[in-house]
Amino acid sequence: MITPLSSPPAPPLGYESLRRSIAWADGGNRSTLVITGKDAVGFVDHFTTAALSRLAPGEGTHGFFTDAKGWVLALAHILRTQEGLWIDAPAGLAHMLHEHLEHYHIREQMECVDASATRASFLVAGPQAAEWLGGQGSDHHRLIARDEQALPSEVLHHVQGILGGVPATVVRVDWVGAVGFMVQVAAADRQRFATLMRAAGITEAGFDCIHTARIEEGHLQPADILPKTLPQECGMDHIAISFTKGCYLGQETVARIDALGHVNRRVVAIAISASIAPPIGAVVQCRGEPIGSITSSCVSPQFGQALGLAMVFVKGLAPSMELEVDGIAARVVTVPLASVAGTDHL
Repeated sequence: MITPLSSPPAPPLGYESLRRSIAWADGGNRSTLVITGKDAVGFVDHFTTAALSRLAPGEGTHGFFTDAKGWVLALAHILRTQEGLWIDAPAGLAHMLHEHLEHYHIREQMECVDASATRASFLVAGPQAAEWLGGQGSDHHRLIARDEQALPSEVLHHVQGILGGVPATVVRVDWVGAVGFMVQVAAADRQRFATLMRAAGITEAGFDCIHTARIEEGHLQPADILPKTLPQECGMDHIAISFTKGCYLGQETVARIDALGHVNRRVVAIAISASIAPPIGAVVQCRGEPIGSITSSCVSPQFGQALGLAMVFVKGLAPSMELEVDGIAARVVTVPLASVAGTDHL
């Protein structure tokens, strides 16, 4: 049982640096698929909601992979390279995505390789992150730092270069705020890059810090995408779904929902008047009736109370309506994800 709010929560380790200056974190071994060959882009384009043919090398996009019924299998970054594509997703999804794509791979001239074990990922983020990256290594990194604010939010710009003597690929990401970068290096260089960051005096953010910030930003993880979730229920239509591209697996369902103009459920952010984060699965109630459950939670310095992401039924639910989570007063709040989804249109 969560307890009512008694005093403002203390921020997790590294949080102040992440929000005010710069911080870094070891992102572990993310899921990495490298797809090469002349048919790579065209083939994968048939299995994602994103419009890959419109990307130039060095650009990328968010995209859902769905099954034939339109249910979400994974939400990923899909990055265009000179050789084909790089699919980046949270840890644990590579094997499933590899099998999913290979199931349909027949005569296309392409190769799909699970490279997850060969790469290590880091997060460098905060208001000063772009400036710091711009002062390191090659001209390419100065370019990404200089152009960061001018790029459209849906473009995941990425470049290759050298950071402190370490070969690295830098990808613009929105995991914990507007200015964030995933730095991916060879697995053998993991310790070398971590040593570089520590030597630079940059604050290392702990797991709780990154977890809290990503919930405050409304950044979805696999735990937030429940079984039999539809892409539009995630509230990322304008950055992860193309409604004008050609056919892809699951498109019929996505197009039908677009024609209807609404979904019955949606991921929303919910602030809870409590000093302890609610457990995963905690029931969200409206007027005494269950309408959904908490999928991720934290104690948010930004909101001064517990905060969760939840998949809820939205019929009859207004943004100002009072809710309860485990008997504690709660309300829908605006975070970047909810802003995209439109809390005024629940």
